[in-house]
Formats: sequence, C-alpha cells, structure tokens
Amino acid sequence: MLIEKIDLYEYFHIAREGAERGTLTCFRHTQVEELRLRRLRPAVLVIPGGAYAFVSQREAEPVALRYFAQGFDCFVLDYDITPHSYPEQLTEAAMAMLYLRRERDALDLSGRIAAVGFSAGGHLCGCISLLWRDPALVSRFGKECADVRPDASVMCYPVVTADERYWHRDSFYHFCGGDEQKFQTYSLEKHVPADAPPVFLWTTDGDTCVPPENAVMLYRALRNAHVPAELHVFEEGEHGMSVADLESNADYAGQRRYRRAARWVELSLDFLSAHGFTVENAP
Repeated sequence: MLIEKIDLYEYFHIAREGAERGTLTCFRHTQVEELRLRRLRPAVLVIPGGAYAFVSQREAEPVALRYFAQGFDCFVLDYDITPHSYPEQLTEAAMAMLYLRRERDALDLSGRIAAVGFSAGGHLCGCISLLWRDPALVSRFGKECADVRPDASVMCYPVVTADERYWHRDSFYHFCGGDEQKFQTYSLEKHVPADAPPVFLWTTDGDTCVPPENAVMLYRALRNAHVPAELHVFEEGEHGMSVADLESNADYAGQRRYRRAARWVELSLDFLSAHGFTVENAP
C-alpha cells in the first residue's frame, strides 16, 4: 500500500487565508510487477462527517480500508470546520475531486471517481454531486467545475434538508456561518439537476440525530429528476455507525443492528459496479 498526504492548497497554489486543513490522505495499491501488467483502479473520495464541527476519524480510515480491500484506491478528505464556513469546505471538496481528475494518469486511476460521505460529510458529498455549478466554484475554477461532479455518490445517513421538522440545525449553521439566508440554498433536495450522478443512500429508522426523512426526501427529489438512485433504510441502528464494525464503534459486540447495517458496504459496492466501477488493465 502507498500512503501519502497531499496539501490541496499547495497543489493548487491557492493562498490558505486562514484555512487550517484541506488535505487529502491517499491509500493506493502498489503495482505488482510480477503480474506484468498495469492495473487502473476506480477511486473513492471519502468525506467523513462531524456536523462541520469536527472531522470524524471513525468515518475516515476504516471506510477507506473497506473500499481499498475491494480494489478501490481511496482518498480521505480532511476539511476545515467551524468557525470556517462556506465556501471553504465546498472549495476543499472540489479541490479534492479536481486533484484526482488532473492526476488520473500519475495515480493509475481508471477515471471513475465516487464520493462517499457521512452525515455532514454526506451533505458535502451532496454539494459536489448536485451543486458543482455553485457560484463560488465557478468563480474559482471556471469551466473545470464540471470535473468536480463525481461519477457516482454514496451518501450515508446524510444531512440533506433545511426543513426545520427534520434538519440537523448545527450542520447548516456551521456550513453557512450562521447566515440563515443561505440555509435553503444548500437544502439539497431542492436543488437536484437532471444531470446529477447516480446516488446510493442509506440510513436507519432509529436515527434521532439526522432523521431518515433527510435521505427519503433526497431520494424522492432524485427520482423526480429521473436520476438513478437507490435507498436503504435499515430498521435498527443509530446515527454515526460508519462501516458498522469493531474498528468504527466502541460498543460493537456483533449485535444484530450492526450486522444488518454493515450490509450497506456490500450493497454500495454492487451499486458502483452496476455503474461501471471496476478494476481495469491498462492497454
């Protein structure tokens, strides 16, 4: 395994202007010379959650290693948190996608890039999946904004809506820097374009932190826009289960709710495979 950390601000020659994070940790497969071929791998950009107040470690490396074991090269975004706010986190997620696009050949990538986001990271994943034409991104990257859009997205118990009945207020407050006039602009279910990428969604009926209505509302909006989408709502489980295993949950003891929720990984892999995410041999 090849592991390295990329400073996205340094790569793009963008002044930090107070930004403290904006890095990408890369987990890449080594080319095996004995095979006498070069493998090109699909990529996964992992975006952990944390209400834009912290970046969850449980939704970072454990997730990357699960996808890595299935042939993906994985890239974990560490993005800025409150008091930093829009457009900082969105810009950092966009830089991560553009880095992978620009360095595709050097990284031995197939060109298929998925984004996988959790909770508030699911919201950020949704932003680059649905709002890649955001004015801040257009101003910064111009026509290259089209490359910010992932080829597929996996959104795990995502923060979606600014509807006060179901919202996670802290996530919206932190992302928008307390500017309530921006809340509806980043309420994802209201902004689904017809050219959005395929989206896989999962959540749990027992999530009292980010109610499952968030994922349901986005699924309905995707369906109405005729965007390929798949939704799984597990009966048992709570918010923040990550990959639902021992490495990502302190109270894990093989309980039924973890065993069932853990199936989301395999289901998402099937979804990505159906949308062209495979390991390829270079010509």
